[in-house]
Amino acid sequence: MTSDERRREEIIYFCQHLFGRELLPSPSELIVSYIEQGMPMVEKPRKLLSQSNIANVWRGLVDDRNRTFVLDHEDLRRRAKLIQSFTKEIHNLIKFGDVILSADKSYAGFDASLSSMVREIPFIKDGEPTTEELRLQYKVSLYYILTILCAEAEFENGPIKKFWENLGIHSTLDRAWYVIKELPALIHRGPFIIMSCMTISQARGKYPRGVWFDSLHSMYVTYAAKIFTSDGHFQGLRDVIPAPILRERIHYMDEVEMSNHPMNQFGVRNT
Repeated sequence: MTSDERRREEIIYFCQHLFGRELLPSPSELIVSYIEQGMPMVEKPRKLLSQSNIANVWRGLVDDRNRTFVLDHEDLRRRAKLIQSFTKEIHNLIKFGDVILSADKSYAGFDASLSSMVREIPFIKDGEPTTEELRLQYKVSLYYILTILCAEAEFENGPIKKFWENLGIHSTLDRAWYVIKELPALIHRGPFIIMSCMTISQARGKYPRGVWFDSLHSMYVTYAAKIFTSDGHFQGLRDVIPAPILRERIHYMDEVEMSNHPMNQFGVRNT
């Protein structure tokens, strides 16, 4: 959030009055729910309401508009720096087609490349036909799985912690091999492959600082009936996302069209 304290309080106050008291599930909640459903092609209908800690805080802020967030700026800076390092790795992955995961980085216990790990995926080992483009999608998808699901690199990671606690798997390395051996479908369908498509669609050009959050936001395409956006990155996603039904949900407009759209009552310019 902005370091301008007055501006931050104005934004919070505006949001308290504009938005409802319920939040959508966090990325972690969506990921864990998808796995627990058995990673289906089509998920079961359900209420999309977050039960996360931040959702509880938000309800309190809406119920009492004299309240505000108390931020740990040092923790936010630490997390932002970590995400920045992951974003650079993603850029290197797209540029060079591989990333070495080693113990001197954020993956203690690893000494392997994403390419070598992809070769261990059961459906790849069984000889399923693939292409270089698909392999890159799998590598990016696996990278997000390693960082978000296995290493818990998500702002609201409580559901992921509980998921691994229930399985009794604690090391990042053991979690990674569990995904490859027991949850291989997670690599080629569901939230991570959509994130992969978003990443690839925008990371081939100029180094995109916001690719991490854009890719997390793309996860919600699955759960929306329509998405109206003037963000060119989502236009790029629409052009590459593999499922036709998801492509049809993304409606790109330029900024003039967006500002004149009847749904845009508050002058919101982007998603």
